Order: sequence, then structure tokens, then C-alpha cells
Amino acid sequence: PCFSSLSRCLSVMTAIRLPTPVSRPGFFSAPFAETGQASACLGGPVSHADNAAMTSGYLWIKAFHIIFVASWFAALFYLPRIFVNLAMVPEGSTAERLRLLLMAEKLFRFGSGLMLIALALGLWLWLGFGLWRVGEAAWLAAKLVLVVAAVAFHVACLGHLKQFRAGGNRRSHRWFRVFNEVAVLVFAVTVILVVVKPF
Repeated sequence: PCFSSLSRCLSVMTAIRLPTPVSRPGFFSAPFAETGQASACLGGPVSHADNAAMTSGYLWIKAFHIIFVASWFAALFYLPRIFVNLAMVPEGSTAERLRLLLMAEKLFRFGSGLMLIALALGLWLWLGFGLWRVGEAAWLAAKLVLVVAAVAFHVACLGHLKQFRAGGNRRSHRWFRVFNEVAVLVFAVTVILVVVKPF
């Protein structure tokens, strides 16, 4: 009786047809299925139709977006640490100051390139795959605010670098230690929003 009941259940399950997903095209592709529930990457529960409709192109772009965002933030984590060392350089240590300035300038240029690629890939995900159509994902709007904050932090680093280059910095190394934690906080909250999706 147990095996017969199991076989009947399997027969009923295999007879059920999944609803055919209706794609919502973006400018470049259509990774999402138009089901009754939002896709997981848009803040809703995962469905089989969503997984089936998600294209490999979307996943590749998303993977590279995450890689470049993490690399960009790695530069933002380290650049203020160089500012800490620059603020502690004695007045007569010209060689050490120039060495740290060169390191900071190279790191800033490298981080700027990573930022531009990360933003371009994020914009591709936003426009090319129709993420802009979703108005119910509040976490996504909050993430965009944090992206603006990260870009503002990047620009602020440029301002401090220019001050060090001109010899006009008046901030202490303790101030830059606190300033360094801003990037860590922005990155941590962004990861929580993307993974946990609290709202």
C-alpha cells in the first residue's frame, strides 16, 4: 500500500504542468519570468520558473559586477590607510612622503577604473535586464543610495589626496582612521541589503 500510494503521488506530480513563463524583455535580454512572485534577485521568493528563465548572460554579468564591486571597495579600504600614514609623516621625511603619495595616486587610479567597470555592469543589470521596472523592492532603492554614498566617498578620497599632494592637509591620523571605517560600514550594509533583503 505504501508503494502504491507513492506511485500515485508521483503520477499526480508528473501530470501537473508548470505555468509557462512569460518573459519581460529588457534592452539587451530577458532573464526574468513574469510569474505571480518576484524573482529572488528582486527581493521575492525563488520559483522554478524564475530559475529556468534566468539566462546565463545575466548570471555572468552579475558575477563580474560583484567581483568589481568587491575589488573597488578593497581599494577604498586601503586608500585611507595610506592617508593615515601620510598624516603621520614627519616634516623632514620628503622621501617617505613622496613614496606614500605615489602609492596613493596609483591606488586611486586603479580603484577609479574598478569603480567605472562596476558601475557600468550595475547599470547594465539595471537597464538591460529590467531591474528598473521593479518598484516594490525597497532594499534595491536603499542599495542605490549606498552606491551614491560609495561614489561620494571615492570623490572625497580624491579631495584628500589633492590636499596631501599640495601639502595642505590639516587632519590628524586619528581622523583618517575613523574616515576609513565609513567605507567598511557602507560595504557591510550593502551586503546585508543584497543578501538578507530586510525590506
